[in-house]
Amino acid sequence: MSQRRAPITQAELTRYLKAYRDAGIPVARTEIGRDGKVVIYTTDTATDDAKNPWDAV
Repeated sequence: MSQRRAPITQAELTRYLKAYRDAGIPVARTEIGRDGKVVIYTTDTATDDAKNPWDAV
């Protein structure tokens, strides 16, 4: 049985993530679908810096 070609290569994913890093956009996580669809989730720096009211306890 032959193996299928990967829908996305490691080099392509690395290129995407380096582009985000170079643009100064923080990456929280990535998802890769079976069809090769890449979804990159970023963090919003404005919400990261805000105090969480639950931490005041």
